[in-house]
Amino acid sequence: MKTETCTIAIGEGVATVKRSGTRGTAVAKILGTVEADGVEVVCLDRLVHGIHESELGGWHVAGAVTTLLSRPIGPRQQA
Repeated sequence: MKTETCTIAIGEGVATVKRSGTRGTAVAKILGTVEADGVEVVCLDRLVHGIHESELGGWHVAGAVTTLLSRPIGPRQQA
């Protein structure tokens, strides 16, 4: 299920999630990144997505204790 518009910014050791229509920004430390089989995965130190969310800001999200962000490596496809 998709959620409201948001942006995810990946920086040096941190990821920020800003949801439209809110003042707050979720900040999480990056525990590690992996690139395999054409997919980039970023592991965060906390949950930044809700239980009903599967996509945020162009990233697929998953995880029960921490958030795993994943997306295909390469040029982004415009829908």
